[in-house]
Amino acid sequence: MALPHPHRERDLDRDLNEEHELPSAEAVLAGTMALMTGYAQALQAELHPEQRLLMGAKISRNLELLAANTTLSEPFQRIALGLRARWQLMSACTEQSAPCACASLVRYH
Repeated sequence: MALPHPHRERDLDRDLNEEHELPSAEAVLAGTMALMTGYAQALQAELHPEQRLLMGAKISRNLELLAANTTLSEPFQRIALGLRARWQLMSACTEQSAPCACASLVRYH
């Protein structure tokens, strides 16, 4: 039986780890899109409205981080800032229409 080549093992390890090593702006963007997916799920809204409010607040904060990130282009920063304002408004409307026990914990920046 042939022994594995050490370079191949290192390459495989690197390939498996690289998929989780994103630059910070991309990591925030990926996390924000995942949160948006969770927020959009109707079942989530019915079963756990408090989690939906927290996700909306986190989405707003992430968009604020993206808008302030100087490594991103100015047009992208403007879009992120506009989306942040929309998410804040939508989250406020959600909180008013379906208040729950933890709604007071959610703070919009």
